[in-house]
Amino acid sequence: MTNSPDRHVLTGEQAKGNPSGDEFVELERAHKEALNVVQWLARMACSYVTSGDPERRVDLDYRAAEAALTTKTFAEGMALEMRFPELHLQFLHNGKPAPHVFDPQERSPAEAEAWILVELLHRGIDREKFSKKLPYSIPDLTGDAEDYAPQACRSGLTQLAGWFDNAASVLKEAMRSRGTDRPIIICLPRTLDLAVAPPAGAKLPPLGFSIGDVERPEPYFYAAGPANSPNMERRIVSGRKLLAATDIAEAAAMLNKIAAP
Repeated sequence: MTNSPDRHVLTGEQAKGNPSGDEFVELERAHKEALNVVQWLARMACSYVTSGDPERRVDLDYRAAEAALTTKTFAEGMALEMRFPELHLQFLHNGKPAPHVFDPQERSPAEAEAWILVELLHRGIDREKFSKKLPYSIPDLTGDAEDYAPQACRSGLTQLAGWFDNAASVLKEAMRSRGTDRPIIICLPRTLDLAVAPPAGAKLPPLGFSIGDVERPEPYFYAAGPANSPNMERRIVSGRKLLAATDIAEAAAMLNKIAAP
């Protein structure tokens, strides 16, 4: 598959979306680690983002060039980002990285929270508004006494970043072929799915990508079902099948095919 010039791209069999079983295990470990750390962005968004649709304020922006996930802005141009593959956390001010990076390696959630509170204090942001409460539940989040360990699954995190890069390219091309000039790719922090930002008032993103879940351990793309269908069930296509296409346009056409009524 022809890839965009971003830093993280899949190569060889991975470029065809065809990792081995062992690599799926690595992806699963990386997914769990990233899902744990990214909840700090979700908590920040829930605590401070006030603009836009309330139901979509927790959505994160995906920036392919930096392999980063970022909250929407709050408190006069501030945002919090997480970068792959190290999962470093860093505040941004008007899009520019602020000093003091938090490296989660061998650091606990309690230390991450303490770092955030100190950064908020330094920037004159009301720390009393910060809450660890999330608008959803995630089983088996890392406990305060347990350290993060992104280096232990760095290979999987690098693979995950590569899948994200390719998936974002396909999602954008699929929407452009539908007539959307500037599709926006977001990350849903509850699952770490990438998705096309839904239009105002829509309940579900029109197209998305999952690195895998309990029912489907392989990465896959999906389209939201019709609004009047039972449970608005997703239509699924294998990630390895889609990324085996000769180019992004062909992969996008395959994705739009499953999305067609």
